[in-house]
Amino acid sequence: MVQLSLVALSGLSRLLPLVLAIASGGSGPTDRVVQKVDLIELNHCYDDLGRHCYDQVVFYEWSPDYRRYHVVAWCLIENGSSRTPILDRAKKQYVVRWQDRESGRSREIWSSLYRETWSTSDPERANKKLMDEKYRVALLRQQPRPELR
Repeated sequence: MVQLSLVALSGLSRLLPLVLAIASGGSGPTDRVVQKVDLIELNHCYDDLGRHCYDQVVFYEWSPDYRRYHVVAWCLIENGSSRTPILDRAKKQYVVRWQDRESGRSREIWSSLYRETWSTSDPERANKKLMDEKYRVALLRQQPRPELR
């Protein structure tokens, strides 16, 4: 019975964008895409000599079948990037916001769980060994914003 509820909760995060679209009237694409994941990780990757290589944000979904997190998506944090996770104290959740380059829309990824790690290996690549990229549940694809004439 508990496993059924975990599966149901896991599926709810995938339905959130659809529910939001219906609630907003479903009148075509909006300027903002909101999605929920089970865990957001801010990873600082270093080489074997302790030199900083890059920072990245990794988004995970919990797999009740395998009892572990699987990567949904990841993104590098560039200098001055707004992709750094922040705590929304009012909602008691973490959020990552950015402007999607391809679609021109803003994107928000929410999670109640957050961790910050410092490593000498890439957690996304390690996770890829457990489950190939082609089997990942990806973030929602955004359609390009229609140009106004």
